[in-house]
Amino acid sequence: MTRPDTTAAAAALEGARAARARLADTTRCPPQMHVLFGLMLGGLVASEAASDRGTLVVEGLIAVSGVGLFVWQRRRLGYFVNGYRRGRTRPVALGIVGVYLLLFSTAAYLKGVDGLHWPALVLGALMAVIGTWGSAVWQARYAAEMAAPLGAT
Repeated sequence: MTRPDTTAAAAALEGARAARARLADTTRCPPQMHVLFGLMLGGLVASEAASDRGTLVVEGLIAVSGVGLFVWQRRRLGYFVNGYRRGRTRPVALGIVGVYLLLFSTAAYLKGVDGLHWPALVLGALMAVIGTWGSAVWQARYAAEMAAPLGAT
């Protein structure tokens, strides 16, 4: 026989889990947002194909786009989910940053040492694909984490 206070506690936990799942659904990005994120990261890497001044201009435009994306998300939802948050999403975020740093550094090195500009375009395209994929994986992990029973994360 179940005690009434245990049943109420279980119902409250289920209600909290359901609320977290609804929250995860409200933050679900449309596919084009994942593509935009990937293009922004890819654009930063590809910017090394431009002159030094051109690189700064492209980087500035992408930074402004990032701020605009942040503001749009805050207005749409009333909050912004930090990509580096604790949980199963953090390794994905750190992996994306690690790949970005590797590709950007390689593009900058090849431009600075060997005078090669074209590899930045190839590496930028690769980063766009990886960034898009990583964003979608991050979203899936976030939704799964929010829908999981409390204490299971």
